[in-house]
Amino acid sequence: MSALVKSTLKILFRMKGFWFFLLITPFFTTLILSTKNDNLSYLSNNEETITELDDIDHVVAYFSSNGKCVIKVYDGSKDELSEYMLNKISESGLFKVCRVTLSDTEKNDFDEFVKERLEEDGFNDRMGAAMFIRPGFAEKVGTPGSTALDIYKLSDDSRIEVLENEINTILSKIEKAAKVYPGNEQEAAKALLSIDKLIPEKKTVSVSFENKNTLDLKQTNQKTRMGYALAILTLGYVFGGIFIAHICINEQKDCVFTRFKLANMGMLEYFFSKVVTSVIVTFMLTGVMGICTLFLDVEGMGMSVPSFLLVITLMGLIFSTLSLMLGVLIGDVMSSNVAAFTLWSMSALLSGLYFPLDHTSDVIKTLSYVMPHKWFMDGTESIIIGDKTAPLMLLCITVAYLVIIASIGSMCLRVKRVDSWGSN
Repeated sequence: MSALVKSTLKILFRMKGFWFFLLITPFFTTLILSTKNDNLSYLSNNEETITELDDIDHVVAYFSSNGKCVIKVYDGSKDELSEYMLNKISESGLFKVCRVTLSDTEKNDFDEFVKERLEEDGFNDRMGAAMFIRPGFAEKVGTPGSTALDIYKLSDDSRIEVLENEINTILSKIEKAAKVYPGNEQEAAKALLSIDKLIPEKKTVSVSFENKNTLDLKQTNQKTRMGYALAILTLGYVFGGIFIAHICINEQKDCVFTRFKLANMGMLEYFFSKVVTSVIVTFMLTGVMGICTLFLDVEGMGMSVPSFLLVITLMGLIFSTLSLMLGVLIGDVMSSNVAAFTLWSMSALLSGLYFPLDHTSDVIKTLSYVMPHKWFMDGTESIIIGDKTAPLMLLCITVAYLVIIASIGSMCLRVKRVDSWGSN
């Protein structure tokens, strides 16, 4: 069997595609893990502050991942009183305020702008409500019969009624302050803030629920960055197994396997040698990634290098053997490539590596638990918060997947009449 493993490795080393994935995927993984951007996980940011949008067409649907009702605000005034109102709405804890500041052109043709944006938001975005603050907000609040802002309900969220009541309450306070300090919005805002200081300060405590860990913003950024890295690195493991499957397919077509059978080599020994080769390839890719970790900030990763290498090794064992099984069962080089890419993309997409799945349907959540990436992301999260049982959990998950892959693979080969697999 050792001769089979050596011959398979020699063929692999002659493949340019194998070297591409062996070297490139760790390189891009290193780039992702070395990223210093702290805004990767802004979707999970629970801070009660206003989120400023740089572009008026910025989609705000993704800001609802923490369960808050998203309010997109088009601010044509941005004075101190409108700032006070939006801050109070954010501090309520029910709403996520996303604000975009209007240009002079948009302010001059305000009504036409409102009409265009309502149509755009209604079709291409998803939010609880859209709020349009008219230019001269501070003056219009204290003027009877003037309209200071417009609110448009764009969803069936019942919290919009709470928002309207909250705004009416805040506007009444602003109106009283504006009457005390007519024409002086700065003093009116200071008076309102002074009154708010007399109110007992609210203390927010984050608690875990549904057996989920509670991560702070730094840990959430680390988990998000690790999710992107695992997605890229998995591609190398998947195609490592697929290239070995290519060798099996070509050996079958060239009647090489028939010669093995004539030499009294069993089917079990043949395929086991390919599995051993996939394990070696997994450790090779992990070794290259281990060298790349020398250029990484270990503290920024959120876990130690040994823990990281253990995670990717166990994940690699699953995906390399799974892609090997798929390629052998499909029996066609091009189709196996498509199947491998589909396997990688679907697992990464349905496991929450790119974006959180907290508020998706129950069907998608159920499907995510079938995907290996889901378990490794949960294990990564546990390692980041210091759970020492996470490596053991990942080891058990790996063994379970390998047993399932071996069982399904052997059964499918029997269905395909394994005794005639090597015939031409």
